[in-house]
Amino acid sequence: MATEPDWITIRIVLAAIELGSVARAASRCGIANSAAAKRVQDLEAQCGMRLFARTARGVRPTAAGEIFARHARTLSDFAARLGEDMATLATGGLGRVRLGATPSVIAGAWLAGDLARFGAARPGIAIELREASSLPVLQDLLDGRVDLGIVTTGGVIPAGLQAQPWREDRLLAAMPAGHPLAGRASLRFAELLDHRMIGVLEGGALALLLDSVAEQLGRRQHHSFRVTSTDAARRLVAGGHGICVMPDGLLVPYAAALGLRGVPLAEPWAVRRLRLVSQPPGSLAVPARLLRDHLLAPESP
Repeated sequence: MATEPDWITIRIVLAAIELGSVARAASRCGIANSAAAKRVQDLEAQCGMRLFARTARGVRPTAAGEIFARHARTLSDFAARLGEDMATLATGGLGRVRLGATPSVIAGAWLAGDLARFGAARPGIAIELREASSLPVLQDLLDGRVDLGIVTTGGVIPAGLQAQPWREDRLLAAMPAGHPLAGRASLRFAELLDHRMIGVLEGGALALLLDSVAEQLGRRQHHSFRVTSTDAARRLVAGGHGICVMPDGLLVPYAAALGLRGVPLAEPWAVRRLRLVSQPPGSLAVPARLLRDHLLAPESP
C-alpha cells in the first residue's frame, strides 16, 4: 500500500463488514454514502485488490477484506485502549512516581503499609522506591531525580522544596536484655558514651546527629564496629559487641527474637519528626501529587 488508511476509512470498512452494507456503514459513521463509497474504492485501489464482493443484497468481505479487517480490528482496539489510557492518565490513574526515602523510613512501621494501600487504590500508578540517606534524597529532589522524598534530618530544607510533617519515631538504645542498663526506664545519651557503641550508616542523618550531640557534651562515641545496615547492627548488638541507637520501628519488631531490649533516650531530640519533602505541589505531576496527598492523609483509626 502506498499510504496507510486513515481511521475514518478503517471504521467504514469494519462497519460495512458487520452490517453488510456500505450505505449502512456510512450512516453509522456519520458520513455521506457517496463519500464512504469513494473511501472504500480508494482503499481498494491502494491495496491493488477488492476488499468487498458486491451483490444486490449488499457487500461481503473477500479474502483480502477478511485479512484487512483482522488487522484493522487490532488497530481499532489499540486506538480505543490508547484513548482510555490517555483519559486515565489525565486524571492521575496511570503513571510513575519516584520516591526517595531513608533506610529507617523504608524499614519502619508505616511506609510499606501506606504504599500497599495506595497501590490497591491506584493500581495504574507504579512507584519507584530509591533508598538513600537524607542529604542525598534532598539532592535528588533538587536535581529532579525523584518526585517525593521522606527524610529524617531536622536540618534546613533547601530553598525551592517544601516539607510537611509525616510521622514521628523515637530513638532507643538497643542492647542485650542482660545488659546492666537494660532494666532502666530511660537513659541519657551521655550515659551511653561510657560503653562501646555500634555505628550505623556513617554520614547518615542519625549518625551525624549522635556525633554532634557527643561533641556538644565534650565526648566522643567509642565504636567497636561501624556498619551500613540496621540488620547487621542488631546482630552485633545481640552478640554483645556494643549498644546501638536506632529508631523504635527498626528495633521493636525484632527485639524478642534476638533477645534485645530497647531503652528510650530521655532527650528532646530523641523524638524525631519525619518529613515528606517535594517540589511545590502545583508543580508535581498528577501521580506524584496523588501519592503525596495519600501519604499526608490522616492515619486511619
